[in-house]
Amino acid sequence: MRMSPALAALMVTLAGCTAQGGGTTPGSAAVAATSAIALPATEAGRRLEANRWELVYWEGTPVPHGDNGEPVILTFVEGRVSGHAGCNRMMAGYELGPEAGRIAVKAPVTTRMACEEGRMKFEAAFTKAFGAATAVRFEGNHLHLDSPGVPTLKFHLRELQGG
Repeated sequence: MRMSPALAALMVTLAGCTAQGGGTTPGSAAVAATSAIALPATEAGRRLEANRWELVYWEGTPVPHGDNGEPVILTFVEGRVSGHAGCNRMMAGYELGPEAGRIAVKAPVTTRMACEEGRMKFEAAFTKAFGAATAVRFEGNHLHLDSPGVPTLKFHLRELQGG
């Protein structure tokens, strides 16, 4: 039986989608590079919780690291996220779904240590942008958090410490 070009193109597209989701453990550091995809809540939750995530890019905003300050690193565990927000420790709740790629961050708060003014401004802006996140996508070893009207927060996968 001869296949129509449209059906052949659809099958190639579907095969590519299947290949993106298979072959690697959701949290493994060796995740193959793919275009950013929205995962179902259960799979996204496993991927979030299997790693720590370091903020590496936020368009238009210098990201703290090295001489510029301590990096922003977040850990997601059972509906809670915690980590370093640029100056202080940050905590928040989060919920995934119900649609694939959806996230709701609940009430992010930070400790109240005083830091250099630039770090304090960064932290306030980051906490606000993180708290407004409504979409979560994965691209290879990167996590993208999107908020309406705010440039995407891009994080890089870091292995969990001690495990």
